[in-house]
This record gives sequence, C-alpha cells and structure tokens, in this order.
Amino acid sequence: MKRFLIFAAQFPPIGMLVFNAPDVVSKGIPASEDLLAWLIASYPIAIVPALLMAGIDQALSKQTFHLLKTTAVGGLVSASVLLFLWSGVAPFWSAVMSVLLGALPAAVCSWLSEKSMRSVDA
Repeated sequence: MKRFLIFAAQFPPIGMLVFNAPDVVSKGIPASEDLLAWLIASYPIAIVPALLMAGIDQALSKQTFHLLKTTAVGGLVSASVLLFLWSGVAPFWSAVMSVLLGALPAAVCSWLSEKSMRSVDA
C-alpha cells in the first residue's frame, strides 16, 4: 500500500518537472502561479500511469534489478504512447523526452518505495 501512495504522490510532480525542464532551461524559472498550475494539472494527467507503474513495480519487487526493470518499463510505456500518438518515427529529442518522462519518475518512485520498505523491515 505504501508503494502505491509513494507513486501516487511523487510520480505526477516528477513527471511535470521532466516535462517542463526544456522550457525552464530555455526561458528560466516561471512564476510561482505557473508552477502551482502545472502541479495541479499534473495529477489528473499522471495519476493513472502512476498507479499502473506502482503495480508493475510491485510485481517486479521480488526480482533482481527490479529498479532497472521498472525504469525500463516506464520508459518503454511512455515511448509507446509517443509512437502511437505520432504515428511514425518521432524526432530524436521528442523520443528522448518521451522516454525520460516515464523512466525518471518510475525510477525515483521505485527507489523511494524500496528505501521505505527496507526501513520498515529493519
């Protein structure tokens, strides 16, 4: 249950940061009301993928290299969404950002959930 709470709470804002990173780098840090609007918008968009990734992480938790496997699945799932929406080969940087959009939040949330599970067991 803790794993699902971690993914539900952390996946959307991390995904929002990854999604907006190119704009932040090129234009600078936006106003605080823009950040709040982005944060609020990230939850309805990313809550279902976050819970699905939590389920995948739960299923992979007993395997070796489960963090790496969860990261790969997150990247592949988001890249497949890009492939479906783009209907062909996407430009290189769009594909990279798509993979990072799924892989980074999945990796961070998987690492946090594993860390919290180990602290409970100890």
